[in-house]
Amino acid sequence: MEIDPIDFKREQKRRIEWTHGCLNCHYLRKCLAMWGFYMIFVFKRYSKIGMNKHLLGRLVALIALVAPLALSAQTDPLFTHFTFNKLFYNPAYAGASGQFCLNAINHQQWLGYDDESPFLKPQDNQFSIENKLDAARKNIAPVTRGLGFSAPIMVKGNNMGGAFFSLVTDQIGYETATYMKGGGSFAYTMSDGSNIRLGVDVTNLTKTLDASKLRYHDPNDPMIPTGSPSDQHMTFGAGLYYSNPNIEDGAYLGVSSTHLNPQTFSYGPSGTINVTTNRHLYVVGGYKKNNFMGNPSLTLDPAFLIKTAMSVGGLVKPQLDLQGLVTWNGLFAGGANIRVYGLGAESVSLILGYYPPLLGNGPMSDQKLRVGYSYDLTVNNILRNSAGSHELQVNYCFMFTVPERPVRVFRHPRYMERSPEWD
Repeated sequence: MEIDPIDFKREQKRRIEWTHGCLNCHYLRKCLAMWGFYMIFVFKRYSKIGMNKHLLGRLVALIALVAPLALSAQTDPLFTHFTFNKLFYNPAYAGASGQFCLNAINHQQWLGYDDESPFLKPQDNQFSIENKLDAARKNIAPVTRGLGFSAPIMVKGNNMGGAFFSLVTDQIGYETATYMKGGGSFAYTMSDGSNIRLGVDVTNLTKTLDASKLRYHDPNDPMIPTGSPSDQHMTFGAGLYYSNPNIEDGAYLGVSSTHLNPQTFSYGPSGTINVTTNRHLYVVGGYKKNNFMGNPSLTLDPAFLIKTAMSVGGLVKPQLDLQGLVTWNGLFAGGANIRVYGLGAESVSLILGYYPPLLGNGPMSDQKLRVGYSYDLTVNNILRNSAGSHELQVNYCFMFTVPERPVRVFRHPRYMERSPEWD
């Protein structure tokens, strides 16, 4: 069955808008059009010599690699365990748990999504296209790794806010974005026990392009970047986070925005290729319900995440994540996540969690160690070229209190029997 390149390009537009680093260059736009005609030529030519049709179908995956060259947007990383990584997109959550927390995450998206551009533009005539297959199969799908630390700010036993620091690397194709972020929050507790927090953050964003791995229609064009050009800028974010222990067994709602001051990153001579960050908007919410289905051993944690971006033409279509987790005896957790884009589902995920019973560890204790894993099954046409996405998440939270300085009492014989009216 033949795959219409136009349909495939339309199918990839959602991920391009949300994830790919987008390069804006008039010359490369023309290259994209020329490569499209060349792709059709290769498709027809090698289908006549009996090349595997599945392999031919994957040739159009190159559009997903080069289509960002005709756009002008850069988006934030994507996580399935979004309820355990609120700090990556909402600084107001800093210190909300009242504990010191370490987070680590590794997200491998669209395994098997390879760079097969040598099939379209062979630059080495010593080998046939068939022999280039092994060298061409380099996973160009997004790979995200993150590490974060947060701490509460306690004043006389009251949670007055928090501070955090995080480091995230997001590699997409041959472009790598490094987010070095720090920020803090201020908290106000109301009479009914509910809590509202305001947070701000600052991000040092560095973007690097490994231009040596790109394959251009004309490698001798002087406007094409060479080596590994990079650029960095500072961006800011802000958020609100509200929690109320009186709704069910605890509910929360957060609103935040990243890249409040969009920046343009330049590659190539005299900034001929530009990548612009977009202002992102996030809305996250959820609640906890103990004694789920009348069973005291079960806890339900439903949550949702809405995210969108503000591009030149207005708001990008919002993406919705609906998630539900059930925890048994504070040890094992399982659930599912469905990601919806537009009017259809984009992926369905299986989520697993485990709380190792070490040193009293558990969701209800002062010490929380959690290991989580998720598998995302893409339900759109990308499934033809990908074996799915994997994510590994580790959280460790603990309490740390500075011991109070003991009050030293000195007694003197003159004051051993003080008169009550002296006090």
